[in-house]
Amino acid sequence: MKRRIAVILALIALMLATVSLPHKSVQAQSAHLMAAPAPRIIAEVNGAGKGRVWVGAVPANSSSKPVLVFVHGLHGKAPNWWGATMYHGTNDMYDKAYAAGYRTAFVSIDDEVDGPSSSIWTNGATLNRQLDVILNHYGVRSVNIIAHSKGGVDTNSAVIHYGASGKVQNIVTLSSPHRGSQLADLANSWWAGWLASLLGQRDDGTYSMQTSYMNNFRSQTDGSANYSNVRFHTAGGTNHGPFFSAMWFGGAYISGDNDGVVQVSSSIHPRQYTRLFTRNYDHDNIRLGNVVWTSIEPSVRGTFRSKVSENSANSPVAEQATTINANSILRGGMLENASRGGIRFNLETGVKTANFDFVSNSADLDVAFVDSQGNRYAANKPELDTEFFRGAYHYSAEVTAPASGAWSVVVSGGKADSAYLFNATLDSSLKVQLDAASLLAQPNQSLGLKVNAPTAQGLSVKAQLTGTPQGTELHSAMPTNRSLAAKGVDSASLNLTSPQAFGLYQVAVTVTGTAADGSSFERSIPLNIGVVDSAAKNPANSLPAGR
Repeated sequence: MKRRIAVILALIALMLATVSLPHKSVQAQSAHLMAAPAPRIIAEVNGAGKGRVWVGAVPANSSSKPVLVFVHGLHGKAPNWWGATMYHGTNDMYDKAYAAGYRTAFVSIDDEVDGPSSSIWTNGATLNRQLDVILNHYGVRSVNIIAHSKGGVDTNSAVIHYGASGKVQNIVTLSSPHRGSQLADLANSWWAGWLASLLGQRDDGTYSMQTSYMNNFRSQTDGSANYSNVRFHTAGGTNHGPFFSAMWFGGAYISGDNDGVVQVSSSIHPRQYTRLFTRNYDHDNIRLGNVVWTSIEPSVRGTFRSKVSENSANSPVAEQATTINANSILRGGMLENASRGGIRFNLETGVKTANFDFVSNSADLDVAFVDSQGNRYAANKPELDTEFFRGAYHYSAEVTAPASGAWSVVVSGGKADSAYLFNATLDSSLKVQLDAASLLAQPNQSLGLKVNAPTAQGLSVKAQLTGTPQGTELHSAMPTNRSLAAKGVDSASLNLTSPQAFGLYQVAVTVTGTAADGSSFERSIPLNIGVVDSAAKNPANSLPAGR
């Protein structure tokens, strides 16, 4: 009897195991079926391969829900919403929207092939035309938009300046640089200009993301009555991405909380209606469906038309003073100069950590960082950049409690036409700040720049100007350079005035001096200033679109 019972129990167990196998298979099959059918292209509003519009499959019972339009970021494309990401696998945002019963559309605002990114003005006009295609295709009067990074600013341009305000209602922006990005400032600085030019990244898209350019955009945009037709819902992140990734070093360089590319403060729209969240996301995963869909979906499930919100008065946003915490040492130029003479700089005593980032368009370099005692710190395996230095490689290292004194960067290898940008980002007790009264100025106006280093002695401050006056690139010394070397100086007002010609100018500020213990220090501060015509009737022409 016991044997029979044992046999029966064994058979039951086998049956259960056998039954469970098809169940798992059905689950896997069901999960597979939930993946949305591939989107298809329905239009190219700017010609073959340009300004493409994609539409997703139409899920069952979707007619009662708004159409969702997804807008990519800088150098992005429509497939960014269903294809591979740089660090976090495949983006399932489209799958999430389809499973939730939404009709979808996706735009490639710039050329479908890899190429330069266009300005916020060009993209605003293109997006408006793409919206017309989407409205006609689905037979609706308006849509809701989910935009990543620069796509949020392109959307802002479309709804305020190019006639799209009646076509859009809710706009979710995921880490969009509504006030620009400090990495765009760096990419257009004197130090990085060599590299950015070789990479082809001094394009209109990167150019228009500079902080002073975006401040001018805000002054030309945020007093518009068109905001009564739209509501912005904004989100930002505070994670710098995987260790030693391009975002990781971008996050260390950018002052304040940021996601490796965009400051949290910049991700907040000046005329916002809702702040969705500020969370521990990086610039890559903040657009993933499995990360943010449940947080953003309530903001796009409905539509509205209302009077101007009490949070959005019809008046321009006041220009704000800017304070930059200087924690970097920068070098840049052609690689052959770095290889031949080396890169040298000083670190003061008391630096807690130093993050060294050597960026080049060469993928086969041998890079090492050598301290004052001769200790050698080899750079990690190069990491490809996909943002403001797209196509460049980051050779990096982090050194805890680095020795004070003279350091050098030793570089070998690389192709003949290579350039580089070196950035040492320091966590130090020595505080250096640059205050600017405004990022916008009239011709021949005092820039109101002041450097503060309360514990420093023998402060010396120098500045150099590069820029784009009236569409012509200029490389020259700032005419009013001032060098300060008085003993005991703890602040220095730079008696610098803006150039005569309208345009966007980059000011490269170098601060050197002696820390309280007598060790030498250095800081580099890239700053850009817009010399604008406040009476310009066409805001797109108030600053050059780009190069």
